[in-house]
Amino acid sequence: MINFKKKINKKKIVSICPVGMIKTKCPSIRQTRKIRVKLLTLQRENNSDPSQISKLRSALKTKKNRGIAVDCETCSFNVKESTATAVSQ
Repeated sequence: MINFKKKINKKKIVSICPVGMIKTKCPSIRQTRKIRVKLLTLQRENNSDPSQISKLRSALKTKKNRGIAVDCETCSFNVKESTATAVSQ
């Protein structure tokens, strides 16, 4: 059996991520998508609460204005090299 190396699709990597995280695994992008999905489902409902929709809209707007790079420092995948070597030893 031949072992093939897993090929990385560079189009699916977050361009500003210092770790090179895939977009589907990036916590910041995942959180933004969850907000967007909640907003869309609330907008489709007939008896939705307008205040909740406005809160989600403002949360999504602030998230977009801040960008995903703000969350990179607190990302669980973004481990400093000094702590990574200490953990591996």
